[in-house]
Amino acid sequence: MFRAQSAENAGELDGMRTDVEAALACFRRVGDRWGQAAVLPMRAQLRQYDDDLDGALADLREARSLAAGFGSLGLGDEVFDEEVFGDLRWVDLHLRRGDTDLAIAVIDSARERALGGASPEMLFLVDAWEAVFWVRLGDLDRARELLDEAERGLHGDRAFPGDHVRTLVAGVRVSLCLETGALAGADRALDKAYAAALAAAHGRHRESAVLLGAASRLRGAHDRTDRQVRELSRRGRAALGEEAFAAAHGRGWELDGKAAAAAADPARLHRELGMARPECR
Repeated sequence: MFRAQSAENAGELDGMRTDVEAALACFRRVGDRWGQAAVLPMRAQLRQYDDDLDGALADLREARSLAAGFGSLGLGDEVFDEEVFGDLRWVDLHLRRGDTDLAIAVIDSARERALGGASPEMLFLVDAWEAVFWVRLGDLDRARELLDEAERGLHGDRAFPGDHVRTLVAGVRVSLCLETGALAGADRALDKAYAAALAAAHGRHRESAVLLGAASRLRGAHDRTDRQVRELSRRGRAALGEEAFAAAHGRGWELDGKAAAAAADPARLHRELGMARPECR
């Protein structure tokens, strides 16, 4: 199980798949409900990448049922953080499935848990995920309020989950800017977000395809159910044609980890675009 977690962080998802299945089989064989509840969400993540949202939903439901018998997987303050992260897995899956009512209900539950925890960053993490929700539904004013609140609270040099939250907030800010056509503001927010959407917005569809491939290499898998990845891929195919898009995407996918990270570095796109970087509000 821990080897699978390490492989996920390294983007080595083939190894992760093998170890997830092996760990789950062993935990089932000995009747270890804690182990099964810990591994099933990892398999659900893999199933999301594979466009098996029904399978991912079944895994999360089984994990929740197993966990109900013994409570949280965490200890002390970790209880709240672990439960919030668990809620956000559900939010992500509901958004991918288009179940908006269920997503907002889980967001409300996650917010209540975050308010009871010792880490204020967890509340800002919930704000960021709710902002994702409202950007997708077109309520950009509500999304902007949530992002502004999160950014005000994220000050100082806080370690994880603070850095994780800053990156997510910046990514949602990019999406918000692109929805409003504020490309220069999206460029500024890109300091902590990823570059493919901005490249596409500037008509650089071939580069966007390469960046999507590089992101897949860093992730270790093609994320076939992520809304933004699917939309950027659709636009790239329409602009370039299937063959040219596949070739550009393949160039990014074939990069090694170091080269893929360099290709996805926002500073490189900043230099090439030569853009001013005002705020997007």
